[in-house]
Amino acid sequence: MEQASVHSIYDSYINALPSTKSDRIVSEANRYTLTNNDGYFRRLIPRPGLELVESSYSLQENRVMDLQSQAAMVELSFCLEGSGEFVVSGSQHEFLPGSCSLQLMNDFHAHFMYRADIPHRSVGIGISVEQFNDWVAESDVRAAYSFQGLLGNQAYRLFRMPLQPNMARMLQQLNDFSSSHLKLRRLHAEGKILEIVSSALDTFLFEREERPRSQLSRSDREKIHNARDILLEHMESPPSLIELARMAQLNEYKLKIGFKEEFGTSVFAYLRERRLEKALGLLREGNLNVSEVALIVGFSNFSHFSEAFRKQYGLNPSEVKRGRFC
Repeated sequence: MEQASVHSIYDSYINALPSTKSDRIVSEANRYTLTNNDGYFRRLIPRPGLELVESSYSLQENRVMDLQSQAAMVELSFCLEGSGEFVVSGSQHEFLPGSCSLQLMNDFHAHFMYRADIPHRSVGIGISVEQFNDWVAESDVRAAYSFQGLLGNQAYRLFRMPLQPNMARMLQQLNDFSSSHLKLRRLHAEGKILEIVSSALDTFLFEREERPRSQLSRSDREKIHNARDILLEHMESPPSLIELARMAQLNEYKLKIGFKEEFGTSVFAYLRERRLEKALGLLREGNLNVSEVALIVGFSNFSHFSEAFRKQYGLNPSEVKRGRFC
């Protein structure tokens, strides 16, 4: 995996944007302005295999962007403002303002769905696989926390948590250095990026920094995982949230909060993702028609199934049935 793959992924994303043009600002940074839209992207590459992308924009119409890449990278992403959804290799997620995420990706297919007239602000730090592995190599659990150890055979994996005040402060400090000396500005930016990366990886991987205080005990977590198992066992006819909480021996509030903390999404958004993943597998096998697949995974309304499937995978179920695999 080449270090340049980090930058090629961002190249592909920028190229998919509506009517962008690049303006060279300084020798180490590009600023991309969005014509007919309010906003910009700023890219900074302090060293090979490490890239900062800052974005601030609002699109004039709903927009779906498609990105396919065989490259691999790790990204720290900070969603400061915005709304929308994204699907990466079948895994659907929402943009959550005030959140920080660690994402690992390799040979992936992504859809980004942005809503019109909603301001979107984010900061992304792309890290090459080689650089990431080098940074965690001295850990006594390095095999588990290497890129391959964390991602396994998946194309995409996401960890997410609320953005903490110390991290928000460091993001603000990225642009708080006003020296007229170009190399000093670059040195400041590189140092701050490394500080952010160090703090975030320490939190996500080793829990050495203070995480948001969880109200979940070990027993609570075990019950939430049991609730997940119950949900999947009854995928075609799931219990209500109240029933699921009772079956898992949790109160409803703790189930809702804890489930999102453990799995990064709500109970029924998680169920929908798993239903559609199962539907995709059944359609690829080709032994059942689309209506039969919809019923098996718990959709009684065929049009709702087709709409949800198309939203997650970008294809109609019938297209997959005919051999167009996503």
